[in-house]
Amino acid sequence: MRVGPEIEAVVFDIDGTLLHAHDPGGVTCATPIPGAAEAVARARASGRRVLLFTNGSGRPPAEYAADLRSLGFDVADDEFMNPAIVAARYIARRYPGRSVLVLGGPGVVAPLQELGIETIPAGRPTPAGVVLVGWDDEISYAALRAACDSVWAGAPLLATSVAPVFSVNGGRAPGWSGAIVAGIRQVTGARAVTLGKPAPVALRESCRALGVTPARTLIAGDDLDLEIEMARRAGAPTALVLTGISSRADVRARPATRRPDAVVADVSRLVFE
Repeated sequence: MRVGPEIEAVVFDIDGTLLHAHDPGGVTCATPIPGAAEAVARARASGRRVLLFTNGSGRPPAEYAADLRSLGFDVADDEFMNPAIVAARYIARRYPGRSVLVLGGPGVVAPLQELGIETIPAGRPTPAGVVLVGWDDEISYAALRAACDSVWAGAPLLATSVAPVFSVNGGRAPGWSGAIVAGIRQVTGARAVTLGKPAPVALRESCRALGVTPARTLIAGDDLDLEIEMARRAGAPTALVLTGISSRADVRARPATRRPDAVVADVSRLVFE
């Protein structure tokens, strides 16, 4: 796929597009996809801005960026984005002054605290003004009850991701936050606002960080239901790579209006003019 001069920035998905992780905790010991680091470098060398976006929120963003650098990706801390960052900025704008009950680990808490937002950890749960569900390895009944009490009292329910699966070495792994959100919805009836892919707010926040519009931002990802759908909703051009979740057969099964603009074997096939 040739990427023309009308594209000013590229947002790369991570899992399944740039690498295959071994577990959902981060990208430590992950296996980079051949040619992926070079593709990111070529995009930057062409004068385009780049951003690496994952729905994962298991580790603080700075640690994710450091892990990526250890795998050979030349990425600055501010060139990394995930739903925890999106959530922190969204809450700061929409719900200033409210406390946030975080059903998630340090990776979800860190961006909130960097913006001075009061956080209530799941380990010491009490009702709060906002409920945010992200990645964690466990949840207690006390945390679930505090979340439901908060929602019953009018707190918005936010989720970093409700994706059912993500790409890892060996295939697929189940998502976490979507399952927890489903439980809270079962109890309270509340629908969650999703702040990760495929929600357009995730791309809008990415474009805000890049200083470009969606129409001039290429989205490269492996999942038709996440990256490609997010881009479609926001009006951004897309390239589907076949190194992760979705296949050519999946593309053919889609209505023409929901297909990616291009399908490539992997990100090394992107040529930046």
